[in-house]
Amino acid sequence: MPFAEVEDIEKRLGWPLTPEETAKVQAFIDDCTILIEDYCGKDFERREDESFQLPASGSCFLASPRRYNPYLHVTSVAHGDGVPLTGWEWKPASFTLYRAEGWDEPVTITGSWGYTTLPGVLKVATAAEVIRWMAQTPGLAMERTGEREVEFATASSPQSLSQAAKDALRRFRPSATTLSLRREDR
Repeated sequence: MPFAEVEDIEKRLGWPLTPEETAKVQAFIDDCTILIEDYCGKDFERREDESFQLPASGSCFLASPRRYNPYLHVTSVAHGDGVPLTGWEWKPASFTLYRAEGWDEPVTITGSWGYTTLPGVLKVATAAEVIRWMAQTPGLAMERTGEREVEFATASSPQSLSQAAKDALRRFRPSATTLSLRREDR
């Protein structure tokens, strides 16, 4: 699901787009949606009763990848070949599945995950990036009118997230934290 629509870009620009511009904007919206999901490591689209597979861990705990964690609700667990498993428990606080017998072969997890309502910052970041990409000329890094200066860049595509977009999306990225441990002498 794209994070913005062509109409969102038209509203921000203040004029209607030509058919060629509409096709380009739609492609940029699709590209930006993919880049944002990749940057954040999350699947923002709501998925209902869908499945994903996880490799065996060899332990009693099986961690869910971060991509599936937003609002994940596990409804069933089966072996990779579809045979249902019993004796498992979903631990939502740690995003892990627990099974006393352990996980000795790949499993298929069925459930629902993703956002029911997309965070507004996704539309804002997508629209800003698409407008920025439209304003750039591929391969051109700088252009000056006075004294006529043109500089060509080595990069051929402007499709990358700006630092401003990354800053706006930071709260959706996994973060590293420091955990202080101390031992009390007995």
